[in-house]
Amino acid sequence: MAPSRVLSPQSVWDLPAVLAAFREHGVKERHVYKVWSALLKNPDIDWSDIPDLPKTACALLDQQFSRCTSTVLRCQQSTGGDTTKLLIRLQDGMHVEAVVMHYDTSDRYAGRQEAAGWGNKRSTLCVSSQVGCQMGCTFCATGTMGLKGNLCCGEIVEQLVHATRVTPIRNIVFMGMGEPLANYEAVRAAVGMMGEPRLFGIGSRHITVSTVGVIPRIKQMAADLPGVSLALSLHAPTQELRRGIVPSARAYPLAKLM
Repeated sequence: MAPSRVLSPQSVWDLPAVLAAFREHGVKERHVYKVWSALLKNPDIDWSDIPDLPKTACALLDQQFSRCTSTVLRCQQSTGGDTTKLLIRLQDGMHVEAVVMHYDTSDRYAGRQEAAGWGNKRSTLCVSSQVGCQMGCTFCATGTMGLKGNLCCGEIVEQLVHATRVTPIRNIVFMGMGEPLANYEAVRAAVGMMGEPRLFGIGSRHITVSTVGVIPRIKQMAADLPGVSLALSLHAPTQELRRGIVPSARAYPLAKLM
C-alpha cells in the first residue's frame, strides 16, 4: 500500500477534489471548467476576475485550493535539443520528473510529391504517476526507490500544465516514474482532464498508458478509457526470464497477459 500523502492546500487541477468541494457547497459543476479554462489563459488570474464565477466558489478556491502545488526546479535541455527534462518539486518536498520529447518529421517527406503536406513538428510529454514504484523491476532506477507515494490527479495534470509552458503538447505517455495502473483512480481522472476538449483537448488516441501488466486494471481501463492506448512492458520473451526481472510477473504471468 502506498504511503499516505495529504496536500494542503489541494491542487485546483485535482478533478475529484474540486468537484467534491463544489458539490458539497452547492456550486454547479460547469463553473469548474470556467476556472480551469481561465487558468490556462492566465495562470495568475484572480478568482474574482473569472466571469460569472459565484462568490461561494471563489471563497472555496481561496480557502482549500492552490493554482499549482508543484514547482519546476530545473528545466534541462538535451544537447541535441530533442528532449526537455523537468525536475518537479511536489508540495511535500518529494520530486518527480516529466520529460518533453520533441519531434520534427517535416524533412522526412521533402521532395515527395505524393507526400505533400506530410510530416510536422510535435511534442510528446512523458508523465509520472507515482513517487518511486513498488513493482521492483530490476532494470529500472525508479524501482530501486520503493514506493514513496501516489500522485493525486492534480499533481499529474500539473506536469502537463508545466510542459505546455515549454511547448504545445500533442501526445501524452504515462511512462515516467511509477506504475500508472497501481494508481488507477488518479490516472483515470487525469486522463479525462487531459482529453477534455474544453481544456487540453488531447485526443484519446494520443494518450498512452504503460504498464508492466496489472491485469484487473487493464480490463477496467478498457471499459473506463476507450480509445486510450495501452503499452505493455514485457521485457522478456518467456515467463521464466520475465519473472526474474519483473517481480509482478509472479502474480500476473505472461500467459494470462497474452
